[in-house]
Amino acid sequence: SGTADGFVARYIPLISNCPLSGGVLTSLSGSITDGPTPYSNLLYCYWIIAPSGATSVTLSFSSFSTELFNDKVRVYSCPDSSCLSTTELSGSPFSGSSIPGAVTSYTGVMKVTFTSDGSGTADGFAASYVPLISNCPLTGSVLTSMSG
Repeated sequence: SGTADGFVARYIPLISNCPLSGGVLTSLSGSITDGPTPYSNLLYCYWIIAPSGATSVTLSFSSFSTELFNDKVRVYSCPDSSCLSTTELSGSPFSGSSIPGAVTSYTGVMKVTFTSDGSGTADGFAASYVPLISNCPLTGSVLTSMSG
């Protein structure tokens, strides 16, 4: 046994003032944004997109400008609207001034987060989402009969 120097922790509260942040979006189409430009430092916002009956949901960015490498939009696929378990989608995280291509979650549920650090901001982002809803009976089933 023995002693050591220990550690020092610093707590910096993050701000969450993005429109609709923290909620579950269930409408059949919608949009998300970080809010007024430029966005604030120390920002943390998240949206869970879970349209009822969706088999997939696609997010498309219409504008994008964040502090390169420091302020990031991340997009995840979730198995359900709790999003307790997530898988980051290909291409994510997004940062800088190039508008990212569309990203799709094939579970029908998506989580989007936006974080900014303590220095430097930009105009932010705006994106819209559209789900794919399958109303076809037996979708995803394997049919093995010649008739039916």
